[in-house]
Parts: sequence; structure tokens; C-alpha cells
Amino acid sequence: MNHNEQKIVLFPKWREDMEKEAYRALREKRFHDALEDFDTLLSYEIDKQEIAVGKLTCLIELGLQDQAESMCEKLLAKRDDQYYSYVHIYATLLFQANKYQEVSELLEEVFQYNTIPDPFHAQLDTLYQVNEKLRTEQQEKQALSTLKELQEAVKQNDTVVQWHLVNHLHQIDLSAYLTLFQDMLMDETVHPVIKTSILGLLQADSIDKEMTIKKFSKTMVINPSTYPFIMDHPFRNNLRKKLEELEQQNPSLFELADQLLYRYLYVTYPFIPDNSNVHLMKQALYELVHASFVDENQQGNRNKDEDKDVKFYIEEIIYCEKIYFSIMDE
Repeated sequence: MNHNEQKIVLFPKWREDMEKEAYRALREKRFHDALEDFDTLLSYEIDKQEIAVGKLTCLIELGLQDQAESMCEKLLAKRDDQYYSYVHIYATLLFQANKYQEVSELLEEVFQYNTIPDPFHAQLDTLYQVNEKLRTEQQEKQALSTLKELQEAVKQNDTVVQWHLVNHLHQIDLSAYLTLFQDMLMDETVHPVIKTSILGLLQADSIDKEMTIKKFSKTMVINPSTYPFIMDHPFRNNLRKKLEELEQQNPSLFELADQLLYRYLYVTYPFIPDNSNVHLMKQALYELVHASFVDENQQGNRNKDEDKDVKFYIEEIIYCEKIYFSIMDE
């Protein structure tokens, strides 16, 4: 008997009996049996809130958190008359699972609407206030734990752990990390790519404090709140304008050149070449992306001094490629 045939024989009396049995099993905490009955009822597209809530209760009691969350998301997507009831259930489900950040994001989105019924608005607001306190405490504990892990990773010279931890510090309060970050920026054993990531975090958080960074035996003092981001740096912008002709002629080669440029800058940042060297870097990128089609006669068109400088940048770009991917491959 196929599914469509089963639908035909689900008479009202049978549906009523099945609902009663499902609720009885739920009260008696026979959650597997109740879940099976609720699933059967829902398979016949019986749109009834009590049945959906019954299934959710079974999933939660059986520890099927992911399935319960997935079901809540599907119920919310319907945006029917029970929407705010499902919001409250979903938020409570996330809250009980200590997913405070998810609760905050859900409720902040819901609060943008001005149509929340009064009973639900009060409930959701109370849950939000309690959740925010716990979310802050959770973030502080996680930040302290991550700080200790990062300190230990630096001590052990564990580049991989440093890389992953630094990349998990977005959108958090960095005040507790500033001393460690300053030490890492000056530590020549710390990978240059990690140092660039740290600078990016400080810039994104608008840290208004002078920080000293050391790379490749060079030292620089910058203020993250005022120093230009990599993607906004004048040298990069000027060079990309010089590459517009290549973009029009061959978009694929331009994309490769742009990637080479980005990785070069990410490794060397904030030690960026002077704008007077834009044409030399452009020529170096051209030669690298056209490596298989270089016309030796064209090379003779440059004077020896320029040839030497272009070769220097070619070698620099290749060197930075190796450094950039060395951390990605670990």
C-alpha cells in the first residue's frame, strides 16, 4: 500500500484515535511511540499546532536537538498565525542548549517587527534580557579561555593553533588581548600572516593605540584606527588601476595577478612598497602571469636597472607566495 492509498483510509475517527494515542504516549513519556504517531499525523499534512508542538517535545526529550532546531526553523519559515508561538519555543530551545548568541540573533531580528502580540512580546523581552546577561558571561569566559590557549600556543610556537585561534576572535572585545597582540607583533617567531590577521582585528575594532610590528627585520609603529586596510591601501589601489588594461584584455590573467598581489601584500603588510614602485610591481606581475608566453625580445626593451628591480619584485612575490601558503598547508 503506497502513501497515497494510506491517506485515503485515514478517516476522522482514526485520526482522532491516533491523536489521543500520541498524546497518551507523550504523557506517559513513551517518546519514541509518541514521535512515531506525530510523524504519521504530520505526514498527512495535518496543520495543527498541538501536533507540531508534540513532535517538538518528543525530539527534545529524546535529545534530538538538531532535528528539533531544524523543525523550528521550518515552522518559522511558514510565518503563519502561530509564528510568535514558534519563535518563543525556538528561542527557549536554543536558550536551554546554552546557545545564547543564536537566541540573541533570533530575537533581535524578531524585535524589528512592530506586530508582536503583547503576551509574546513580554515573554520574549524577558527571555532576551536574561539571555543577554548569560551571553555576556559566556563570551567573557570563552575570551579568557581563548586568551590562555593563544598564550600557550605562542609559548609552544604552535603556528597552526595560533592561526585558528586568531581567526576566531572576530566581533569580540579585544581589550584583554592587546598586551598579547603587541608581544606577538614583535615576536619574529610568529608567522607574518598571523601578524597581518592580528592587525586586521585591531583595525576592525578601531583600536586607537600605537602598536609596534616587526616583520623580516623591519620595524614599524602604526595606529590601527587610522592606518589603511590592505584592500584600501593607496599602493594597492594605484596598482590595480595600472592593471585595468590586463583586466580588459584577459580577465583570467588579471584575476591571477590580483591574487598574487593580494597574497604578497598580506604577507608583507604593513610594509608596503612606495607608490613610486607601482610600475615595477606591475611589470613583475605581468611577467609572472605571462610566464609561459614571455617574449625574450620584450625583456630587452627595459634598461638594466629596471630589469634588476623587476626581478627583485618577481622574487619577492614568489617568496611571499611560499610564505602565505606555508600556513595554509599546515
